[in-house]
Amino acid sequence: MKVTSQQIRLSATDLSNHLACRHLTTLDLQVALGKRTEPDWAAPDLAVIIERGERHEREYLAHLCAQGLTVEDLNHIPHKEEERLLAETLALMERGAEVIAQGALSDGEWFGRPDVLRRVAISSRLWEWSYEVADTKLARETKAATILQLSLYSDLLGKIQETMPEFLWVVPPGEGFAGEKYRVSEYAAYFTDTCGSVCARRTIVANRSSKESVMWDYYCSFPAERNAVIC
Repeated sequence: MKVTSQQIRLSATDLSNHLACRHLTTLDLQVALGKRTEPDWAAPDLAVIIERGERHEREYLAHLCAQGLTVEDLNHIPHKEEERLLAETLALMERGAEVIAQGALSDGEWFGRPDVLRRVAISSRLWEWSYEVADTKLARETKAATILQLSLYSDLLGKIQETMPEFLWVVPPGEGFAGEKYRVSEYAAYFTDTCGSVCARRTIVANRSSKESVMWDYYCSFPAERNAVIC
């Protein structure tokens, strides 16, 4: 979540957080608007989880390279350099790069940085190829929050290449890195509904005075839908 000159720009993380706790969206919006200070606290195991996730992604990219694919890695570009990330990602897509790691996608209102964009032999309206999204995840079972994040990436990707990708891919740990594919259209309604809920709350919070703010709730419950397993 980030305040730009025109609006509050949202991200895939905001979708996942909203699924976990709608009140958390309100609190994040208040932080972005300068109406409250973010707590100086992080889960004690977060660093370990991040390190394991990054290692899994590196191993997956090494696997793709071993298959003879050329990987264009944009991980060296800081997340804050969004315009540069977007420009370099688009340039690689226009060139037909086989694999793009840590690129960036945006439509101005939403922003996402998928782990991997893979070229597929399906023409888009712009090129003789198109791309699909793949994300490396440590979980052995795919959760609803993961599908929402990848649905956002797929939606942004579809706007850029002017053709919606057919599938999105989740790559868990395991021999051969066999990805799990999900048809994008089957989750479109769920994705659209959740996005609408986030945007509605953004409008409400933006128009609310700071006096109406509520205390930060460290004990927000996590509804079952966030951790629901996609079958």
